[in-house]
Amino acid sequence: MGNIFTRKAVDEILRNENLTPEERLERMMALQGRALDEGYVSKTAAQEAREAAVQAAKDEALKSVKTPDPKDSEEYKALAGQFETYKTMQTARASEEFSEVKPKFFETVYGMVKREDGAKPVKEQLADIRKEYEEYFSAQQPANPKPAFGAPLEGAMPKGDEGAQTAFEKAWGFVPQKKG
Repeated sequence: MGNIFTRKAVDEILRNENLTPEERLERMMALQGRALDEGYVSKTAAQEAREAAVQAAKDEALKSVKTPDPKDSEEYKALAGQFETYKTMQTARASEEFSEVKPKFFETVYGMVKREDGAKPVKEQLADIRKEYEEYFSAQQPANPKPAFGAPLEGAMPKGDEGAQTAFEKAWGFVPQKKG
């Protein structure tokens, strides 16, 4: 008898006269069971094989995919450029060249200054801008201002009653009567 459930194997079992009907039935069922066993995969084995195949596919996909570098993105490059512009603007804001620019007009004036090759020096450009837009700049301070503590010195010190009486008469138009 063969191990495979075929017509020939079933015919051999049925033609064997030495077997009782129960033995024939048992042999046919055993033959069928072996045939089913050969191609049968349990649910657990199928699940494990599926999970192993999925994990292998994931591993292969991760190996072939290059991890993107955020610094290569256009958004990052744009933000980095904006940040560099911001840093140079803050440096200019603290510089002496832009010290006379009013704070609320700083960004406008900074945007007017040309920075390409062959452009005039910043001081000259600011002088040209000042001619056109005087209101963007604060008044120029003298180079070395002298400190002033108190009121300016003018006139002379009062001289007792004589000075006080004269000042009173001048202020109120009071003319005293003469005694005597």
